[in-house]
Amino acid sequence: MKPRHFLPLTLFIIAVTLMAAIALRHAPMPALPVIAQTTPLPTVTPTATPTPGWWDEADFATPTLPTLPGVKKPAFSGGVGGQEPGQPVPFTTLSCPTAGAKITEIRTAGGPWWHIFGVADIPELWYWKAEASVDGEHWAMLYRSERAASGLLLRLNLTTVPGGPLLLRLTAVDRTGNYPGPCVVRAENKS
Repeated sequence: MKPRHFLPLTLFIIAVTLMAAIALRHAPMPALPVIAQTTPLPTVTPTATPTPGWWDEADFATPTLPTLPGVKKPAFSGGVGGQEPGQPVPFTTLSCPTAGAKITEIRTAGGPWWHIFGVADIPELWYWKAEASVDGEHWAMLYRSERAASGLLLRLNLTTVPGGPLLLRLTAVDRTGNYPGPCVVRAENKS
């Protein structure tokens, strides 16, 4: 009887195994099936007043500035434009398509401040923001909050914006990133 040589068969098995390993390595893996997918439940957000910024807590004293002959000394103690604090500031509503994002009132406050009142509360609220513009194209964010608000929305220091017509815009965004048309009003900054 002749002895059998297993070398060719062994080499064949090794070659087939290596080719299969290489083919598996470069083959795309099928996607795993989704067994269950969870959706986060919305949480109840209590209605609260807006969180004040650092400027709300500052105690502004009447400055004593040196005066030059012929130069009028600025008056920071009264209202803006000769108005006493607490007086309504007239404004024109340009667009306000929803009751959930609406500027309802602007009042003078002590010194160069306006208090802006309204509502920022839509279903599934993610955040709301208030912005200002002098030309209607370039908007500067004044305030942003993730809490629904009704009543005093923000305090605006008029020394931070130029005098003349001022546009204010209030936008409320829901958790999907969608938002109704913003509320836009025009007021006159007489400071």
